[in-house]
Amino acid sequence: MLHTLLFCAIALAPADVAKLAKHYTDSVHQLNEKHARDPGKEGEQELARKLPADAQKALEQLLAEKSSPELERALEDCSEAALDLDRLEDFQKIRARRLKDTPGDAAKLDTALSRPRFVLRGVGGLDEDYLKSFAEVLEGVLGAYDEVFGFAEFSKVPGKKLRVRLRLVDKITAPPHFGPEFPYHSEIDFPVIDAHELASPTADGKFLFYGLCHELGHVIAMWDTPGKQEDFHTWAHYCGVTIVEHLAQQKSPPKWLKKLRDAQWRSLAKEREAAKEHKPGLDSDKAVMATWIALHDRVGPKVLAAAMNEMDAKEECSRVNRVRYYTFKAFKKALLREVGKDEVKRKAVEELFR
Repeated sequence: MLHTLLFCAIALAPADVAKLAKHYTDSVHQLNEKHARDPGKEGEQELARKLPADAQKALEQLLAEKSSPELERALEDCSEAALDLDRLEDFQKIRARRLKDTPGDAAKLDTALSRPRFVLRGVGGLDEDYLKSFAEVLEGVLGAYDEVFGFAEFSKVPGKKLRVRLRLVDKITAPPHFGPEFPYHSEIDFPVIDAHELASPTADGKFLFYGLCHELGHVIAMWDTPGKQEDFHTWAHYCGVTIVEHLAQQKSPPKWLKKLRDAQWRSLAKEREAAKEHKPGLDSDKAVMATWIALHDRVGPKVLAAAMNEMDAKEECSRVNRVRYYTFKAFKKALLREVGKDEVKRKAVEELFR
C-alpha cells in the first residue's frame, strides 16, 4: 500500500495522508526505542542516518501534497519526530512547506539548530540568529563542565543529544527547568524575554545564566525521589555556582559572557563563605550544601564526576523514565573506589558520609 501511495499522481485521501505521517513518525520512534534499549557507542548523528528510505519517501510525498487541514496536522507530527531524531534537514523542509502554506505564520512556527552535543528549539518567534548566539553560550557552559568535572554523558540515553527548548515569553514566571518526561533525551525548558540577546540577570532579577548551569546539574544527576530527601535540591545549585564562577574567572573571557553577570551574586566563593556557618552532613539543605563544598575542596570535582561515570557504567543508579537517580550510600562506595589508597581523600569521604 505504501509503495502505491508514494507514486500516485492524484491527491491523497485524508486517511492516506495520515498513514504516510504515521509511517515516518513510527520509523523515528522505532529507531529511538531500539537505541534506548541498547545504546552502544552510537551517537545521534549516526542513528539519524539509519532512518529507512521508505520513511524518507513518505515524508517527501507529504511535502508534495496539496494543502489541507489533514496535511498540516501530518506535517506537524512529522516535524516533532524529525526533532526527536535530530533530522534537522527534514525539520527545515517541513517548516518551509508549512510557511509556504501559511506565509503569515512565520512567528508561530518553531525554529531549530543542531550542534554536535545538543539541539536547540526556538519557540514563540525566536529566529535562527538567536539560536546561534545561544549555542555559543551553551557550548561554553558544556566546555566548562568538561574542564571542571568531566562527566561522560549529558543525556539520560547515551548518545542522544541534549535538548534546550528556548521560549520567548512576555514575562518570566518560572525559572529554567529540566523536564524529565521526554522518553529519549534530556531537555531543558528555557524562557527568555528578549528576542535579540541573552542578558542575565534580567531587570527583575532572574538569573537565567546561573539557571542554565544549574539545570545541567539536574540533567547529569537526580537525587531526591518521592518521599525520600537525598540531596535537598543542592547538587544542581553546587554545580551551577561552580560553573558560573569558573567561567567568570577566565583570563580571557569570551564575548558572549559580557552580559552574563550572575557571578556577582551566584558563586562558589559566596557559598563557601556561607557554608562556614553549617556543619557538613546529610540531614538538611544547608548541611548537604556544606558537604558538596567540602568534597569539592578536599576530594576534587573531577573525582566526583569520575565516581558518577563509574556508577553509570556499572548501573549503580536507579532509573525513572531513564533519568539517573543516585543515593549517597552508593555514591560513597564509588568515591572510595575512585580515591583508592589516597588516605587523605579516603578520610575526607568517610568523614563527610558518616
